[in-house]
Amino acid sequence: MRLPYFPLHVVLFPHLPLPLHIFEERYRAMTRDLLADGSPYGGRFVISNGGDEDAPEGSVGTVAEVRRAEQFADGRWALVVVGAERVALGAVDRSGPYALIEVEPLPESIGDADTAGRLLHEVQAALDAYLDTVKRFVASAASVGRESQEITDVAASLDEVLKPIQLPDDPLAASYAVAGVLQIELNRKQHLLELPDGASRLEAELNLLRREARLLAEGAMPPISRDDLRYHPN
Repeated sequence: MRLPYFPLHVVLFPHLPLPLHIFEERYRAMTRDLLADGSPYGGRFVISNGGDEDAPEGSVGTVAEVRRAEQFADGRWALVVVGAERVALGAVDRSGPYALIEVEPLPESIGDADTAGRLLHEVQAALDAYLDTVKRFVASAASVGRESQEITDVAASLDEVLKPIQLPDDPLAASYAVAGVLQIELNRKQHLLELPDGASRLEAELNLLRREARLLAEGAMPPISRDDLRYHPN
C-alpha cells in the first residue's frame, strides 16, 4: 500500500501515542489531505526514523493514525497520533507536495509463548528497578548545590512523574510499552522495532533495562549520541 511519509528522528511503536506540531508547509498539506472527507488515507501515514531527504534509517517503520487534530489560525496543526502497525518500508516518491512511501504490513507474533510469559515477569521486575534507578539518578543530579527543601520538592515531583508502570498481560503489547519507556539511542530503538516477535523484543529489552540501570547506578549518563539529539522542526 502507498501512504504519506513523514520522516522524523524518532521511532514510533504500535499502541503508543506521539504528539506532533505541524508547521512546515508540505506537512500542513499532508495533514489537510489526511483529514479531508473521503481521504484515501483515512488519517493514516507512515513515520520512520530518518531525515527529510534521506533514505529511511532502517527497513521497518510504523503506520500512525491521527486520533486528535487541532488547527491554529495561522495554519499550523497540533496532532496526537498513535502507532497502528509495523510495516516494511519500500520506495519513496518525492515528486508531489509531500513524500509517499510504499509499505507492506508485517505480521505480529508473540513468538514462543512459554518464553514470552517467563520474560514478561523478568522484564516487569527489571523495569521497576530501572525506573527506581532513574529516579535516584535524577534526584542526585538535581540536588547538587540545592537546599534541603528544594531537594524534597524535586523528590516529590519525581514520585509524581515516574510512577510505577504495570505492564499489560499481553507480551506483545508489553514489549512495545517497554520500548517506548526506555531512554536509549535511536539505533537501539530501531532494532527493537525490527525484531520479529514479542519474545525476541522482551529478551532484548531485559538486557537493555539491566544495562541502563547499571550505567545510571554507576553515575554514568546514558550513551545518547549527538545524532539522537537532533531537532526536527515538526
